[in-house]
Amino acid sequence: YLINKKYNIFIVSNQAGIGKGIFSNSDFFNLHLKLKNYLQNKDIYFNDVQYSPFHPKAKIKKYRKKSQTRKPGNLMIENIKSKWDIDLRRSFMIGDNITDKIAAKKSKLKFFYSEKNFLNQVRKIINNY
Repeated sequence: YLINKKYNIFIVSNQAGIGKGIFSNSDFFNLHLKLKNYLQNKDIYFNDVQYSPFHPKAKIKKYRKKSQTRKPGNLMIENIKSKWDIDLRRSFMIGDNITDKIAAKKSKLKFFYSEKNFLNQVRKIINNY
């Protein structure tokens, strides 16, 4: 639906499991590759994926820090904004956590908590623009 409406789709995701040693960077990339291939078969494409492996209590030392990439920081969003020509008036973010909402607000994005019927939610958001 979003692609047909000429929207770009971006993912910004905290992935503290990498820093905590629960899974590796390559596990994360492999999962996203499988997801990408699955969705491409349905003509669904993500324009970009940003993730943050950092966490103040990470087991892996190089990931044990506070980072503005980690939501509620908004550096992942700002990275996307700097790489892509984005119309902020038509842009919005959907998430499931208060940290998502805070990051969106810092980047001046409209924010909506995810609803059970995602397609209906997206249709309502777009129709209200």
